Amino acid sequence: MKEKLLVLRKTYQNWMNNEPFQHSAVVAYYTLFSLPSLLLIITWIAGYFFKRSNVEQKLIAQISDITGPETADSIQSMIGSAVIEEGNFMTLIISIGVLVFGATGAFFQLKKAMNNIWSVRPKNDNIKGIILDRIISLGMIFVIGFLMLISLVVSTLISYLSDYISVYAPKITSYGVGVLNFILSYIFIGFLFASIIRLLPDIKIKWKTTFIGASLTTLLFLIGKYLLGFYFSESDPASAYGGASSVVLILLWVYYSCLILFFGAEFTVQYALYKNEDIVPSNLAEPAYYQELEELEEKRREIERNKKDLDKLSEPRD
Repeated sequence: MKEKLLVLRKTYQNWMNNEPFQHSAVVAYYTLFSLPSLLLIITWIAGYFFKRSNVEQKLIAQISDITGPETADSIQSMIGSAVIEEGNFMTLIISIGVLVFGATGAFFQLKKAMNNIWSVRPKNDNIKGIILDRIISLGMIFVIGFLMLISLVVSTLISYLSDYISVYAPKITSYGVGVLNFILSYIFIGFLFASIIRLLPDIKIKWKTTFIGASLTTLLFLIGKYLLGFYFSESDPASAYGGASSVVLILLWVYYSCLILFFGAEFTVQYALYKNEDIVPSNLAEPAYYQELEELEEKRREIERNKKDLDKLSEPRD
């Protein structure tokens, strides 16, 4: 028990040292601009298998439970305005490119923050590396769309099952559906966090360790979800912002969610160290301390150059 408490203490200390509030604010800012494109792509993915209006309705219902109906309506308007312009082939390509670039912006920033937690950095900060990071971020969007699709299928099955059981045991149905929805939400959100923790940062780690970290993150997220919903409904923190209140609530929601995600990622790091697992960068990354070594080496060279210049100045002249 003492060792486990020590892991949590180290998690909190390193979480604070990695400036989670600053990184969460950056991700929340980029999410605000990425949200319309992100949600549009997700609804497209699930819309191939379900009616798009049903997909949007489920998304908006989930958002409304946390931020309220006004913010959910604003987000629904965002989805409606994020359309691909019709026209010639070049216009279509540009529209798709802008849509994808906008949708991956938040995950691109999230990836940088996660790399900071794992103390790794990409080897290539050039155009090729940036494009690769965007592709990985786009992959995360497809993961979300896939989980959304599974969630819709399961929700439909639960709806049919509850209608069937309610005929024979209505009391069991009301409690059973609530418990089942919580369990399924825990599973789906857990898979989402596990995917983010495992796939976004440039590291190699066991899936078992990832799921342990994702389990804690999911538990904290679900608790935070209900607390945020209660906080937003009771205290109305965005009332002072008038017409911009919906934007403020979105920023706060993403901001607090990122704080929880970063804490879960930091816990995963500390748990891996506790289990004596090697934190190995991927083939596309290297330990972050390499940058510090390069900076020290550059300072050493500068000192050598300055020393040579001083030696030349001190030489006697004819």
